[in-house]
Amino acid sequence: MDKIAVENIYYLGPDGSNTYNAVLKYLKIANIEVKNFCPQQSIKKVFECIKNDSQALCILPIENSIQGMVRETIDNFISVENPDIKIQAEINLPIKHNLLAKTDDKTKIKTIMSHRQALTQCLNYLYKEFENVEQKEVSSTSYAAHRASESDGEIAAIANETCANLFGLKILAKDINDEEGNTTRFYVISGRELEKGGNGKTAILFTVKNESVPKFKEGEILWKVLLRLRVFKKHNINMCYIDSRPAKNLLWEYMFLVELEGYQTEPKIQAALEELKQTVTYIRLLGSFKLY
Repeated sequence: MDKIAVENIYYLGPDGSNTYNAVLKYLKIANIEVKNFCPQQSIKKVFECIKNDSQALCILPIENSIQGMVRETIDNFISVENPDIKIQAEINLPIKHNLLAKTDDKTKIKTIMSHRQALTQCLNYLYKEFENVEQKEVSSTSYAAHRASESDGEIAAIANETCANLFGLKILAKDINDEEGNTTRFYVISGRELEKGGNGKTAILFTVKNESVPKFKEGEILWKVLLRLRVFKKHNINMCYIDSRPAKNLLWEYMFLVELEGYQTEPKIQAALEELKQTVTYIRLLGSFKLY
């Protein structure tokens, strides 16, 4: 397979972050060659870049196996008006948290820094080993490693092994996750059509209107959604994932993100989506994409 040449790739940085590792893994597996690596400070900024550079790629986390959906990703994705910018691939990355510092003497550590999710995913370890040590949230695990590298050992970071190598830090403890099997999945998003084949998914976003806003009941909207989702069972389609987000411009209306097993080009997927269109107020194809 020939290499695919891409000018720019945008991702949540800085380099050394778990998203950076997902970028490296994806480019290697998908045989893609990138000219410019463009880390950004926030998920919102990544989407601003891809809106203005639709032929580039961007990679962002969508769900963690321990803490669930990364809502900032889907909320910003919904705001993208260009219909050509879609999910082109999904990649899964095991998350291994380590305790990193300039010193190998744990008693010198006064502060442990990391991203909020990383700190949360290591709570049991931190309580057992560092009950009286300050925990401080920062923008990313790699930024925490950078801060640790600038200290004299008083700051430690929870980050991956890549950060240890990038910032010259010692690994004081490996795999300190409270739960085994911690994995994050990432969307590869672009206006550029990428290779399909093998296992795939189709992601859609739809809205179901609640006609009785003054008498709104949570169970009512759920019942309406379940009725519409029966179309996938009818066509023997496996539903892999579902989540809801408020439709911010309309009271008591919700957008539902659904992932289906199979590509949009499959006849049963096409038939199910055509039926669904007749019963919802809004539907949008977010992408039909390959799994890595």
